Amino acid sequence: MKKAFSLLELVLVVFILGIIFSVMPFNFSKNKLLEGAQQILNDIRYTRTLAMMQEDFRIENLAVAKREWYKNKWQLYFIKSSSATQNQQTYTIFLDKNGDGNANLGKTQVNLDREIAIDLINPKKLMNSGQSGVISKNDEKASKKFNIEKSFGITQVQFKGSCSGTTRLVFDKLGRLYSPLKNAKGNFDKNLALKDEKCIIKLLDKNKQNLCIVVENLSGFAYIPQFQNANQQNIELKKGKIKSCSQI
Repeated sequence: MKKAFSLLELVLVVFILGIIFSVMPFNFSKNKLLEGAQQILNDIRYTRTLAMMQEDFRIENLAVAKREWYKNKWQLYFIKSSSATQNQQTYTIFLDKNGDGNANLGKTQVNLDREIAIDLINPKKLMNSGQSGVISKNDEKASKKFNIEKSFGITQVQFKGSCSGTTRLVFDKLGRLYSPLKNAKGNFDKNLALKDEKCIIKLLDKNKQNLCIVVENLSGFAYIPQFQNANQQNIELKKGKIKSCSQI
């Protein structure tokens, strides 16, 4: 004859399950933050690769691009667009062909003056989730994964160190890091290669947790400091640990 559970035992089981489920969202949130950071890290490296593959852009029928060719570089730009995405945190990757600092979709000849990069995973999509005056979030070419607030809970991106005060990473054909080029006066203006401090990108989520990506000024190499090898990453994730930027 089987013995039934007592009321006390059932209460104890429910209590333990309650503790487990109360802890789970915290670790899940941390893993989502790391997942978002890894996507951004991969896209920073992709932007640098594009810059090294394609030299500074020149085209005769774009007067600004011809005259100020040194502004026409690949970049990753973090945006909060009021009308397009209700001020949610997003980013885009584009080649600034006309040097105005904006990611243009292509008003006259799409294949000529479109600046936004094509998503490698889905070539029918662009690397933009929606941007005021550029592309609607409902456009079939917009990609939701670049809305990192909706996808990963990342609500804020802060730039510190050598790139403090900006919202974008700009690379030249040698992979070197630049600050925004809209007001640049020459080819080596805004170059961060000789800065002592590294560029630090601080990602913050809705639960006030943070994680940083570091970008080397001279090489453009980007990494998450506490996760430089896969084994360490797996161990930390199993423990539910992610170090904050203050621990770098």
